[in-house]
Amino acid sequence: MIRRRSAAVAAGAAVTVFALTACGQQAASSSGSDEVTAVFSNIAETTTLDPAIAFSSDGFEFVRNVYDSLTQYEPGGVEIGPGIAESWEANDDATEYTFTLREGLTFHDGTDLTADDVVSSIERVQAVNQGPASIIAGISSVEATDDTTVVVDLSASDVFLPGKLQKIAIVSGDAIEANATDDDPWAQDWFADNEAGSGAYELDSWAKGSAIELTAFEDYYLDWDDAAPKKVTLRVDADVQTALQLMGQGEIDMLGAVGPDDSASAAAMDGVKLVEQSGLSVQILPLNTQKGALADVRVREALSKAFDYQAMLDYYQGYGDLAVGPLPTGFGGGIEDLAVPERDVEGAKALLAEAGYADGLTVSYLGLSGLSYEEFTGTLLEQNFADIGVKVEIQMVPWAQMVEIQSNPDTAADISFLNMSAVSDDPSSMLTQGYVSATIASNGGYNWSYFQDPEVDAMVAELPTISDETERDQAVIDAVTAINEQYVAIFASQPKLAQPVLDKWDVQYEVMDYNYVVRFFYARAS
Repeated sequence: MIRRRSAAVAAGAAVTVFALTACGQQAASSSGSDEVTAVFSNIAETTTLDPAIAFSSDGFEFVRNVYDSLTQYEPGGVEIGPGIAESWEANDDATEYTFTLREGLTFHDGTDLTADDVVSSIERVQAVNQGPASIIAGISSVEATDDTTVVVDLSASDVFLPGKLQKIAIVSGDAIEANATDDDPWAQDWFADNEAGSGAYELDSWAKGSAIELTAFEDYYLDWDDAAPKKVTLRVDADVQTALQLMGQGEIDMLGAVGPDDSASAAAMDGVKLVEQSGLSVQILPLNTQKGALADVRVREALSKAFDYQAMLDYYQGYGDLAVGPLPTGFGGGIEDLAVPERDVEGAKALLAEAGYADGLTVSYLGLSGLSYEEFTGTLLEQNFADIGVKVEIQMVPWAQMVEIQSNPDTAADISFLNMSAVSDDPSSMLTQGYVSATIASNGGYNWSYFQDPEVDAMVAELPTISDETERDQAVIDAVTAINEQYVAIFASQPKLAQPVLDKWDVQYEVMDYNYVVRFFYARAS
């Protein structure tokens, strides 16, 4: 598995930089008295600012810049280190952790950040029970023993807890109390449009559907570098090609959610470079296990065998590898030795006949509009499945609508598309995102297959409790194999992280935040 002692991610080369002013304006020099600014473009906009709910790349882009957490991964890397907790220690069986906070921390409103705020933040995530709640389900209690000490007790051993806590944003307990109501005891309505964090940036404004404006928090506990952007625009561009054109005109500094196909195009643009890093993601096509013909595992296996994996890689022009299952090979521990899937049309036909669909059937595919690789996938499915007598109805919609469709079991598509990425150094966290019963889409999770298997649930839950690394690696392989044998998704590819930025930027993308997130505090301009 991932070894915490080594940072397996190499960032792109550092170069000289200029910064952009606000969205739609031309680049301005960051030398002299000019303030460094940055414009980041994403294909989708977060539907909420609430860190207890936002758990996608567009949500992380806001949360990871505005809120702090007890621990942090190194910029662009996989090694966990201190956040607002300067140190921590665990008992012998990793069922109790004691975190010591830095002194002198403040929220954006000037109030002190203490251990009580950490307690209320964790309790709030558990109570709201969405987004990041699943990764801290093992926390049985949390207590502030003084202003700078937090004790976390677990229901079972968890050797990966420090890495998971990077996903738990610390919010002001005062803000929770001030904005709570009888019907909304955790102030979800208020946090949906406001923030109460202590991170490097504060919310300035949010023009929904257009852009979020952030400004530097000058009292941040880490020292600001003059070359770091002090103003950041998070803008929405629903079409990647349009965003690339704007980048070529100097109106956008960095792009997120760019697929390998568009990366190849961006690499040829003047004034643009690719930040290439070793990613930890798998592109999957969830197969709806609870609906219609796909409830039969033989049909799901047939569709998996009919898919042309090599055609997907060819489309990516060198910016992808074959996937072996729900975990990327970068986790190591034997994952990299699992067999890659191969196309087998005759085998697919035989399985369909055995399942009673010798004359074929019709399935639906739901993809994200504006992303060419998801559009290509729909076309590829149409072509591939035609060879086995299966018709494909394609629907491309914006992200918010995609989530709405999949969250309703009655409207969820037969086949959809997700970029699944590691969110911590714990492989069970990535498996929990998309393959356990608690995270089915109707519960707000990314188990868009609606796959529910108590045995798999138990296997995944056990992984963080295994302290012996060799034993844990084998248990991970066993869990992955169990998921693969149920054909809950077509594991289409393992894309390489290659995101376009203006030549001027020295920046890294966060592989533990769905790959497409930048922590602007660590970006540098000159």
